[in-house]
Amino acid sequence: MSEKNLAQHFQQYFTVKSADTPDLKKAVYKLRYDVYCTELEYEKDCPPGCEKDKFDDYSSHVLIQHKSSGIYAGSVRLVTPPLNNPQAPLPFEVNCLQSVDAKKIAFLEKEGRIYLGELSRLAVLGFFRRRSGEKSNPYGINLLHNPMGISAEEMRYFPFIAVALYMASASIAITRGIKYIVVMMEPRLAKHLSRFGICFIQLGEVMDYHGERAMFYIDNPTLFDNFKPELEEFYQLVDSQLKPLSPYQI
Repeated sequence: MSEKNLAQHFQQYFTVKSADTPDLKKAVYKLRYDVYCTELEYEKDCPPGCEKDKFDDYSSHVLIQHKSSGIYAGSVRLVTPPLNNPQAPLPFEVNCLQSVDAKKIAFLEKEGRIYLGELSRLAVLGFFRRRSGEKSNPYGINLLHNPMGISAEEMRYFPFIAVALYMASASIAITRGIKYIVVMMEPRLAKHLSRFGICFIQLGEVMDYHGERAMFYIDNPTLFDNFKPELEEFYQLVDSQLKPLSPYQI
């Protein structure tokens, strides 16, 4: 048995990077197009090869690259209202506000919207997703088609691509002074993440939004106080690969 921990294994196969250049952002929009438009057919009106919306203008983006192939395997963004326009909407406020309990979410804005961010557009490329039946799941993992001849040992770490993207969002939030992160996700994913100590709290009813999803949130103390030891090392890996982040453009 290898003595490497989860972080060391993941680092052997993947690189986490901030998509802070025009070329890397273009790669993010292309990956999202491949997942959300081509594979899942969620978005219908995007130009070829580019899934992009207005929220990208005030988002921090992350890519995960598969080392041996050079393929970008996953991406995520953290949307935060810019300092010069704190009332700029988050995605859930435009698309899913009707499902959220107003009383439960009121406290998130009590300290100011500058402390609030939304994890959004998490996507993992089809080859790296599991179980062929999860066609409506943008973060699963599919091991059935393997044109690159990747070993079973390496594939064991594909499910942690999505976990790494959540860790990356947390790293950016800490760097930017964000205290609360909200996300629309499947309740079963929230339950799965809780096994790693990533304990999201549900804020609204389940609704049909590209499948059954509900609004969840997590704050910094809840995240770090519940980390499993191995996941804490995993977070440190992701955090170290993302820093230093380029200055955020408002």
